[in-house]
Amino acid sequence: MYSCYRVSDELKDAAYLAMKESGVEFIASMNMYFNKNTGLYYCQSSGLYYDTKMSVFYTLEEGKYSYHSSAKPDETKSAFAKTCIRAIVKDTSCHKVKPGQLYMFTCMGGSVGREGNHVAVFPEIRVSKRHATVSYCSGRYYIMDEGTMNGSFLNGVRLSVQKVVSERFELSHLDELRIGSTTLQLHIHANHDTCKWCEPGLNVPSDKPIATTISEPPTLYKQRNKETNRLKRKYKLMGSG
Repeated sequence: MYSCYRVSDELKDAAYLAMKESGVEFIASMNMYFNKNTGLYYCQSSGLYYDTKMSVFYTLEEGKYSYHSSAKPDETKSAFAKTCIRAIVKDTSCHKVKPGQLYMFTCMGGSVGREGNHVAVFPEIRVSKRHATVSYCSGRYYIMDEGTMNGSFLNGVRLSVQKVVSERFELSHLDELRIGSTTLQLHIHANHDTCKWCEPGLNVPSDKPIATTISEPPTLYKQRNKETNRLKRKYKLMGSG
């Protein structure tokens, strides 16, 4: 079992080094590959190349880039704020992860892995370095297992067999995603909406309803506002309605 993990990780490391030496790097926050030589991003799902400075998409045929379409920055920013996934840790035995911990996936997509530049990092042996990828297309979110040994489970169903990259599976509100020992409950809300189970800064150790009260302790109120403002600054949502 150990040798399988070792060979798998060595192959991924070799592929990563080869890609980096060629000037190509995967940007998890954008779910795209960036080519330092051309300055263009590559979207694997659409097969298009994107110029962030000009907000233009290109196709590549026989070594030549051709104009495909354009995207206005304002439209991109609007789509960024339209919907997001708040992934709440429901259960885990990973020592660096706590129940109630919050991870946010925007329409820029993101990934989950054991270490590295991921939206969610679960440092345990059952999780691969790059384990799963979340993507966004036409108003819907999708999950894909990256051909891992231990798999990704959506509502208890494994996405693919060992070492086989899965198809993309659509994600829905209140779906449960298990990676390693960690189970995430997914909350998909429009704009900045939340529900009482996914307020930033609040721990949600189970799926039991949270008792509502007329008032809440001042420290809890400050904690929630502080965490909400931190996330808004991180995802550039400050000042938006």
